[in-house]
Amino acid sequence: MSKKTTVILGAGFSKNSGVPVQTEFSNYLVESYAIGDFDKAVSKIIKRYIKNVFGYSKGNAYPQLDDILTSIDIAINSGHNLGAGYSYTHLELIRKVIVYRIISILEGFYRYSRHAAKFVRVLLRDYPEVDFVVLNWDTVLEKNIYEMEEPIGIDYVNGGEEIKGLGNSLKISKVVKVLKVHGSCNWMYCNNCRVLINDLKSSISPLKRTGFTRMDILLLKDLEGVDINYDNIENKKCFRCGNVLSSHIATQSYRNSFKVNSFSNIWAEAEKSLSLSDKWIFVGYSLPQNDYEFKHLLKIAELKLSHKKKTKLNIDVVLLNSDSTAVRYKSFFGDKINMVCNEGIEEYLNYL
Repeated sequence: MSKKTTVILGAGFSKNSGVPVQTEFSNYLVESYAIGDFDKAVSKIIKRYIKNVFGYSKGNAYPQLDDILTSIDIAINSGHNLGAGYSYTHLELIRKVIVYRIISILEGFYRYSRHAAKFVRVLLRDYPEVDFVVLNWDTVLEKNIYEMEEPIGIDYVNGGEEIKGLGNSLKISKVVKVLKVHGSCNWMYCNNCRVLINDLKSSISPLKRTGFTRMDILLLKDLEGVDINYDNIENKKCFRCGNVLSSHIATQSYRNSFKVNSFSNIWAEAEKSLSLSDKWIFVGYSLPQNDYEFKHLLKIAELKLSHKKKTKLNIDVVLLNSDSTAVRYKSFFGDKINMVCNEGIEEYLNYL
Protein backbone atom coordinates (compact mmCIF):
# COMPACT_ATOMS: atom_id res chain seq x y z
CA MET A 1 0.00 0.00 0.00
CA SER A 2 1.14 3.54 -0.76
CA LYS A 3 2.75 5.48 2.08
CA LYS A 4 1.14 8.78 1.09
CA THR A 5 -1.89 9.27 -1.15
CA THR A 6 -3.39 12.45 -2.54
CA VAL A 7 -6.99 12.30 -3.72
CA ILE A 8 -8.07 14.89 -6.31
CA LEU A 9 -11.82 15.50 -6.35
CA GLY A 10 -13.69 17.09 -9.24
CA ALA A 11 -17.35 17.82 -9.84
CA GLY A 12 -18.13 14.19 -10.67
CA PHE A 13 -17.42 13.19 -7.06
CA SER A 14 -20.05 15.63 -5.76
CA LYS A 15 -22.50 14.53 -8.45
CA ASN A 16 -22.76 11.24 -6.53
CA SER A 17 -24.35 13.24 -3.72
CA GLY A 18 -26.86 15.10 -5.88
CA VAL A 19 -24.86 18.29 -6.44
CA PRO A 20 -25.13 19.34 -10.11
CA VAL A 21 -22.00 19.64 -12.23
CA GLN A 22 -21.22 23.06 -13.64
CA THR A 23 -22.79 22.40 -17.06
CA GLU A 24 -26.11 21.81 -15.25
CA PHE A 25 -25.92 24.86 -13.01
CA SER A 26 -27.41 27.40 -15.41
CA ASN A 27 -30.72 25.54 -15.52
CA TYR A 28 -31.04 25.71 -11.74
CA LEU A 29 -30.12 29.39 -11.39
CA VAL A 30 -33.64 30.44 -12.37
CA GLU A 31 -35.60 27.26 -11.66
CA SER A 32 -38.85 27.54 -9.74
CA TYR A 33 -37.58 25.14 -7.06
CA ALA A 34 -36.89 28.26 -5.01
CA ILE A 35 -39.50 28.85 -2.32
CA GLY A 36 -40.47 32.11 -0.70
CA ASP A 37 -40.82 35.61 -2.12
CA PHE A 38 -37.15 36.46 -1.68
CA ASP A 39 -35.96 33.45 -3.69
CA LYS A 40 -38.58 34.08 -6.36
CA ALA A 41 -37.25 37.63 -6.69
CA VAL A 42 -33.70 36.24 -6.97
CA SER A 43 -34.79 34.00 -9.85
CA LYS A 44 -36.39 37.01 -11.55
CA ILE A 45 -33.22 39.12 -11.21
CA ILE A 46 -31.00 36.39 -12.68
CA LYS A 47 -33.42 35.56 -15.49
CA ARG A 48 -33.63 39.21 -16.53
CA TYR A 49 -29.84 39.47 -16.54
CA ILE A 50 -29.29 36.49 -18.84
CA LYS A 51 -32.10 37.71 -21.09
CA ASN A 52 -30.65 41.21 -21.40
CA VAL A 53 -27.00 40.20 -21.68
CA PHE A 54 -27.17 36.84 -23.48
CA GLY A 55 -30.43 37.22 -25.38
CA TYR A 56 -31.95 34.22 -23.64
CA SER A 57 -35.53 33.35 -24.52
CA LYS A 58 -37.73 30.50 -23.37
CA GLY A 59 -36.95 27.24 -25.13
CA ASN A 60 -33.33 28.10 -25.83
CA ALA A 61 -30.29 26.82 -23.94
CA TYR A 62 -29.11 28.84 -20.97
CA PRO A 63 -25.62 30.36 -21.14
CA GLN A 64 -22.99 28.46 -19.17
CA LEU A 65 -22.29 29.48 -15.58
CA ASP A 66 -18.68 30.41 -16.40
CA ASP A 67 -19.87 32.76 -19.15
CA ILE A 68 -22.42 34.39 -16.84
CA LEU A 69 -19.92 34.98 -14.04
CA THR A 70 -17.04 35.99 -16.31
CA SER A 71 -19.17 38.64 -18.02
CA ILE A 72 -19.76 40.17 -14.59
CA ASP A 73 -16.30 39.67 -13.07
CA ILE A 74 -14.32 41.26 -15.88
CA ALA A 75 -16.64 44.29 -16.02
CA ILE A 76 -16.41 44.77 -12.23
CA ASN A 77 -12.63 44.32 -12.25
CA SER A 78 -12.21 46.94 -14.98
CA GLY A 79 -14.78 49.33 -13.49
CA HIS A 80 -16.79 49.39 -16.73
CA ASN A 81 -20.46 49.02 -17.54
CA LEU A 82 -21.88 46.00 -19.31
CA GLY A 83 -24.08 47.98 -21.65
CA ALA A 84 -26.13 50.97 -20.55
CA GLY A 85 -28.33 48.87 -18.29
CA TYR A 86 -25.66 47.45 -16.01
CA SER A 87 -23.16 49.69 -14.26
CA TYR A 88 -20.32 47.96 -12.43
CA THR A 89 -22.03 48.88 -9.14
CA HIS A 90 -25.21 47.16 -10.32
CA LEU A 91 -23.14 44.19 -11.48
CA GLU A 92 -21.66 43.79 -8.01
CA LEU A 93 -25.20 43.31 -6.69
CA ILE A 94 -26.06 40.88 -9.49
CA ARG A 95 -22.95 38.89 -8.62
CA LYS A 96 -23.99 38.64 -4.97
CA VAL A 97 -27.42 37.41 -6.06
CA ILE A 98 -25.89 34.73 -8.31
CA VAL A 99 -23.37 33.63 -5.66
CA TYR A 100 -26.23 33.35 -3.15
CA ARG A 101 -28.11 31.10 -5.57
CA ILE A 102 -24.99 29.02 -6.24
CA ILE A 103 -24.41 28.44 -2.52
CA SER A 104 -28.11 27.60 -2.07
CA ILE A 105 -27.84 24.97 -4.81
CA LEU A 106 -24.60 23.50 -3.45
CA GLU A 107 -26.12 23.14 0.01
CA GLY A 108 -29.72 22.39 -0.92
CA PHE A 109 -29.12 19.65 -3.50
CA TYR A 110 -26.82 17.58 -1.29
CA ARG A 111 -28.01 14.04 -0.60
CA TYR A 112 -26.22 11.36 1.35
CA SER A 113 -24.45 8.87 -0.92
CA ARG A 114 -23.42 5.58 0.65
CA HIS A 115 -20.84 5.03 -2.10
CA ALA A 116 -19.21 8.43 -1.58
CA ALA A 117 -19.34 7.91 2.19
CA LYS A 118 -17.73 4.47 1.92
CA PHE A 119 -15.03 5.82 -0.42
CA VAL A 120 -14.04 8.50 2.11
CA ARG A 121 -14.31 6.09 5.03
CA VAL A 122 -12.07 3.44 3.42
CA LEU A 123 -9.41 5.99 2.51
CA LEU A 124 -9.26 7.56 5.96
CA ARG A 125 -9.45 4.24 7.79
CA ASP A 126 -7.16 2.02 5.71
CA TYR A 127 -4.62 4.32 4.07
CA PRO A 128 -1.74 5.54 6.27
CA GLU A 129 -1.68 9.17 5.06
CA VAL A 130 -4.25 10.85 2.83
CA ASP A 131 -4.60 14.46 1.68
CA PHE A 132 -7.43 15.80 -0.47
CA VAL A 133 -7.10 18.37 -3.23
CA VAL A 134 -10.58 19.64 -4.10
CA LEU A 135 -11.57 21.67 -7.15
CA ASN A 136 -15.22 22.09 -6.09
CA TRP A 137 -16.88 24.85 -4.05
CA ASP A 138 -19.27 22.47 -2.29
CA THR A 139 -18.79 20.75 1.08
CA VAL A 140 -19.68 17.18 0.10
CA LEU A 141 -16.30 15.86 1.26
CA GLU A 142 -16.54 17.69 4.58
CA LYS A 143 -20.02 16.29 5.22
CA ASN A 144 -18.78 12.76 4.61
CA ILE A 145 -15.81 13.27 6.92
CA TYR A 146 -18.00 14.61 9.72
CA GLU A 147 -20.48 11.75 9.33
CA MET A 148 -17.80 9.19 10.20
CA GLU A 149 -17.92 7.56 13.62
CA GLU A 150 -14.31 8.51 14.28
CA PRO A 151 -14.05 12.25 15.06
CA ILE A 152 -11.74 13.66 12.37
CA GLY A 153 -10.72 17.29 12.04
CA ILE A 154 -10.26 19.25 8.82
CA ASP A 155 -7.34 21.54 8.04
CA TYR A 156 -7.97 23.79 5.02
CA VAL A 157 -4.40 25.17 5.29
CA ASN A 158 -5.79 28.56 4.25
CA GLY A 159 -4.69 30.58 7.27
CA GLY A 160 -8.33 31.06 8.21
CA GLU A 161 -10.03 31.30 11.58
CA GLU A 162 -12.58 28.71 12.65
CA ILE A 163 -16.01 29.80 13.89
CA LYS A 164 -16.10 28.99 17.58
CA GLY A 165 -18.89 27.80 19.84
CA LEU A 166 -20.68 25.68 17.23
CA GLY A 167 -19.89 22.19 18.42
CA ASN A 168 -16.30 22.17 17.18
CA SER A 169 -14.82 21.32 20.58
CA LEU A 170 -15.16 17.52 20.18
CA LYS A 171 -11.83 15.79 20.73
CA ILE A 172 -10.54 14.64 17.35
CA SER A 173 -8.43 11.59 16.60
CA LYS A 174 -6.60 13.02 13.60
CA VAL A 175 -6.63 15.92 11.17
CA VAL A 176 -6.99 15.64 7.40
CA LYS A 177 -5.78 18.26 4.94
CA VAL A 178 -8.52 19.42 2.57
CA LEU A 179 -6.94 21.76 0.03
CA LYS A 180 -9.65 23.67 -1.84
CA VAL A 181 -7.76 25.43 -4.60
CA HIS A 182 -10.79 27.38 -5.86
CA GLY A 183 -12.19 28.34 -2.47
CA SER A 184 -15.26 26.99 -0.75
CA CYS A 185 -18.88 27.95 -0.23
CA ASN A 186 -18.36 27.75 3.54
CA TRP A 187 -15.50 30.28 3.60
CA MET A 188 -16.18 33.92 4.38
CA TYR A 189 -13.80 36.83 3.96
CA CYS A 190 -13.43 40.27 5.50
CA ASN A 191 -12.39 42.83 2.90
CA ASN A 192 -11.38 45.24 5.66
CA CYS A 193 -8.96 43.29 7.86
CA ARG A 194 -8.54 40.47 5.33
CA VAL A 195 -9.27 37.60 7.67
CA LEU A 196 -10.69 34.36 6.28
CA ILE A 197 -13.37 32.58 8.33
CA ASN A 198 -13.96 28.83 7.98
CA ASP A 199 -17.52 27.74 8.72
CA LEU A 200 -16.51 24.09 9.03
CA LYS A 201 -19.99 22.72 9.73
CA SER A 202 -21.77 25.09 7.28
CA SER A 203 -23.72 26.48 10.22
CA ILE A 204 -24.25 29.92 8.64
CA SER A 205 -27.13 30.15 6.15
CA PRO A 206 -26.33 30.82 2.46
CA LEU A 207 -28.04 34.22 2.75
CA LYS A 208 -25.80 35.31 5.60
CA ARG A 209 -22.66 34.04 3.84
CA THR A 210 -23.18 36.04 0.68
CA GLY A 211 -22.44 39.54 1.98
CA PHE A 212 -25.77 41.31 1.43
CA THR A 213 -26.29 44.60 3.24
CA ARG A 214 -29.46 46.61 3.84
CA MET A 215 -28.32 49.02 1.14
CA ASP A 216 -28.00 46.17 -1.36
CA ILE A 217 -31.58 45.10 -0.68
CA LEU A 218 -32.86 48.65 -1.11
CA LEU A 219 -31.07 49.00 -4.46
CA LEU A 220 -32.53 45.79 -5.89
CA LYS A 221 -35.89 46.94 -7.23
CA ASP A 222 -37.19 43.39 -7.64
CA LEU A 223 -37.19 43.13 -3.85
CA GLU A 224 -39.57 46.06 -3.42
CA GLY A 225 -42.64 44.86 -1.56
CA VAL A 226 -40.98 41.62 -0.49
CA ASP A 227 -41.38 41.02 3.24
CA ILE A 228 -37.80 40.74 4.46
CA ASN A 229 -36.56 39.83 7.91
CA TYR A 230 -33.30 41.75 8.01
CA ASP A 231 -32.05 39.57 10.85
CA ASN A 232 -31.93 36.75 8.27
CA ILE A 233 -30.35 38.92 5.58
CA GLU A 234 -27.51 40.78 7.23
CA ASN A 235 -24.70 38.33 7.32
CA LYS A 236 -22.02 37.36 9.76
CA LYS A 237 -19.78 40.15 11.01
CA CYS A 238 -16.02 39.89 11.26
CA PHE A 239 -15.09 39.05 14.85
CA ARG A 240 -12.06 41.35 14.59
CA CYS A 241 -13.39 44.57 13.07
CA GLY A 242 -17.17 44.13 12.78
CA ASN A 243 -17.16 44.50 8.99
CA VAL A 244 -19.54 42.46 6.82
CA LEU A 245 -18.13 39.11 5.72
CA SER A 246 -18.75 37.73 2.23
CA SER A 247 -18.27 34.45 0.39
CA HIS A 248 -14.84 33.56 -0.93
CA ILE A 249 -14.90 31.45 -4.09
CA ALA A 250 -12.75 31.74 -7.20
CA THR A 251 -14.74 31.97 -10.42
CA GLN A 252 -13.09 31.14 -13.75
CA SER A 253 -11.88 34.67 -14.51
CA TYR A 254 -10.42 35.13 -11.03
CA ARG A 255 -8.69 31.77 -10.61
CA ASN A 256 -5.22 32.88 -11.63
CA SER A 257 -5.30 35.95 -9.37
CA PHE A 258 -6.68 33.84 -6.50
CA LYS A 259 -3.79 31.42 -6.96
CA VAL A 260 -1.28 34.25 -6.74
CA ASN A 261 -2.93 36.33 -4.01
CA SER A 262 -5.70 34.82 -1.88
CA PHE A 263 -4.89 31.12 -2.11
CA SER A 264 -1.15 31.03 -2.74
CA ASN A 265 -0.53 28.98 0.41
CA ILE A 266 -3.22 26.47 -0.60
CA TRP A 267 -1.74 26.00 -4.07
CA ALA A 268 1.73 25.65 -2.58
CA GLU A 269 0.45 23.07 -0.09
CA ALA A 270 -1.36 21.19 -2.89
CA GLU A 271 1.86 21.08 -4.90
CA LYS A 272 3.76 19.81 -1.86
CA SER A 273 1.17 17.14 -1.09
CA LEU A 274 1.10 15.90 -4.67
CA SER A 275 4.87 15.88 -5.10
CA LEU A 276 5.42 13.92 -1.86
CA SER A 277 2.76 11.32 -2.65
CA ASP A 278 3.47 8.03 -4.38
CA LYS A 279 -0.20 7.55 -5.32
CA TRP A 280 -2.78 9.92 -6.80
CA ILE A 281 -6.47 9.11 -7.09
CA PHE A 282 -8.55 11.34 -9.39
CA VAL A 283 -12.31 11.15 -8.88
CA GLY A 284 -14.77 12.93 -11.15
CA TYR A 285 -12.26 15.39 -12.60
CA SER A 286 -12.44 15.66 -16.38
CA LEU A 287 -8.95 17.16 -16.87
CA PRO A 288 -10.44 19.89 -19.10
CA GLN A 289 -8.30 21.36 -21.85
CA ASN A 290 -8.57 24.93 -20.53
CA ASP A 291 -7.68 24.20 -16.89
CA TYR A 292 -4.11 25.28 -17.59
CA GLU A 293 -3.11 26.45 -14.12
CA PHE A 294 -4.11 23.29 -12.31
CA LYS A 295 -2.76 20.98 -15.02
CA HIS A 296 0.55 22.83 -14.79
CA LEU A 297 0.54 22.29 -11.02
CA LEU A 298 -0.04 18.58 -11.59
CA LYS A 299 2.82 18.33 -14.04
CA ILE A 300 5.22 20.21 -11.74
CA ALA A 301 4.27 17.97 -8.81
CA GLU A 302 4.61 14.85 -10.93
CA LEU A 303 8.14 15.64 -12.07
CA LYS A 304 9.87 17.70 -9.37
CA LEU A 305 10.91 14.78 -7.13
CA SER A 306 10.63 11.93 -9.63
CA HIS A 307 14.43 11.58 -9.88
CA LYS A 308 14.62 11.02 -6.11
CA LYS A 309 11.85 8.46 -5.75
CA LYS A 310 12.52 4.73 -5.75
CA THR A 311 9.11 3.89 -7.22
CA LYS A 312 7.17 5.44 -10.08
CA LEU A 313 4.11 7.57 -9.33
CA ASN A 314 0.95 5.45 -9.39
CA ILE A 315 -2.23 7.13 -10.68
CA ASP A 316 -5.80 5.84 -10.51
CA VAL A 317 -8.57 7.66 -12.36
CA VAL A 318 -12.25 7.24 -11.48
CA LEU A 319 -14.73 8.41 -14.13
CA LEU A 320 -18.24 7.57 -15.25
CA ASN A 321 -18.75 6.55 -18.89
CA SER A 322 -16.29 9.03 -20.38
CA ASP A 323 -13.93 7.41 -22.85
CA SER A 324 -12.70 10.77 -24.15
CA THR A 325 -11.63 11.83 -20.65
CA ALA A 326 -9.81 8.52 -20.18
CA VAL A 327 -7.85 9.24 -23.36
CA ARG A 328 -6.93 12.72 -22.06
CA TYR A 329 -5.53 11.23 -18.86
CA LYS A 330 -3.47 8.63 -20.71
CA SER A 331 -2.04 11.21 -23.08
CA PHE A 332 -1.20 13.59 -20.20
CA PHE A 333 0.31 11.12 -17.70
CA GLY A 334 1.39 8.25 -19.95
CA ASP A 335 2.74 5.18 -18.15
CA LYS A 336 2.05 6.71 -14.71
CA ILE A 337 -1.58 5.63 -15.12
CA ASN A 338 -2.18 2.48 -13.10
CA MET A 339 -5.87 2.13 -13.90
CA VAL A 340 -8.85 4.00 -15.28
CA CYS A 341 -12.15 2.95 -13.72
CA ASN A 342 -14.86 4.22 -16.06
CA GLU A 343 -17.76 2.80 -14.03
CA GLY A 344 -17.75 5.30 -11.16
CA ILE A 345 -17.02 5.17 -7.43
CA GLU A 346 -19.22 2.13 -6.78
CA GLU A 347 -17.06 0.00 -9.06
CA TYR A 348 -13.78 1.53 -7.88
CA LEU A 349 -14.56 0.56 -4.29
CA ASN A 350 -13.85 -3.03 -5.35
CA TYR A 351 -10.21 -2.08 -5.95
CA LEU A 352 -9.54 -0.08 -2.79
